[in-house]
Amino acid sequence: MRHAPPPPYVLATCASAPQCVFANGAVDRAAIDHNIAQTIALAERAVGDHGARLVVFPQFGLTGYAMVSPEAWHDAAFALPGPEIERIAEASRRTGAWIAVQVPERHDAFPGRHFLSCVIVGPDDGIALVHRKGYSLSLRTSPIDVYERFVEVFGKEAFHPVIDTPIGRLGAVIGAELHWPEVCRSLALNGTQVVLNPIAAAPHLDYLQRAGALQVRPVRAFENMVYLAAANIAGPEDAPRSTIFDYKGVSIANPAPDAPDITLATIDIPALEAWRREPSANFLAQIQADTTVQPDPSHHWPRNAWPAHAPSGFEDLIATEAAAWDKFNAQWG
Repeated sequence: MRHAPPPPYVLATCASAPQCVFANGAVDRAAIDHNIAQTIALAERAVGDHGARLVVFPQFGLTGYAMVSPEAWHDAAFALPGPEIERIAEASRRTGAWIAVQVPERHDAFPGRHFLSCVIVGPDDGIALVHRKGYSLSLRTSPIDVYERFVEVFGKEAFHPVIDTPIGRLGAVIGAELHWPEVCRSLALNGTQVVLNPIAAAPHLDYLQRAGALQVRPVRAFENMVYLAAANIAGPEDAPRSTIFDYKGVSIANPAPDAPDITLATIDIPALEAWRREPSANFLAQIQADTTVQPDPSHHWPRNAWPAHAPSGFEDLIATEAAAWDKFNAQWG
């Protein structure tokens, strides 16, 4: 069912400070409980004190981050649905707000593997959307690594999912996925109006410290005419703050009064749709699909490269990147 455009509402990003759940070679379940409780408390503050209807949390907000093995991440991963996310869903039902969190996810169809997933829960439906991170190199499982089985289990619509809700059509990207324009454009073509972007940028927005990374988020909002909210994890004083941009690429983020861990913005879906109908303003309507160069899968990242097991190390990913680049260059002789 397509929902009518909602009246303007408040979106909040919350800079949680999670405890790391990896300790002495084991997963600290008490730390997971602490992080979930912290998330729920922040969501309740965002709703109760600031009237938020949509609350976005950072990447690794329920686990913290450590450079541990894929096996350790699998041990810490959540099943979806499962008891951890059900606690977040209960907070959504209690507050009436939509809540987005990022979690490591395990799934019976992919034994021993873990995805990095963004979960959006709603007050009526529980888990409404799951986006599994595809871009940016790491030893997690990406959907393209297990392409055939992923499509069999979830369907192709799970690559860039969008959910139509009473507060607008929502989509998600995780971390640095926005560095690839294809990701946000795919969401826009699937109808997204609000893009949620959990990140863990401490101390730098981009771990390679590329200057262009600072421009990516407003550009993605502008070129796709979407709201874009990036929720960053709590970090040092000089760490990037959470950011929220409107459909023109303008920053609309405002620190909540007396709450440095909460950033607020007004989301106005009718204004977004009115802008999209302005003469000559609609980039999506003006896409010239018949003249646009489409990527040739044989010249880029391969699908189904690790169907049975995760890469043995980061060097496998680097070698795959190099091989793809060689194929890409070879087309010009």
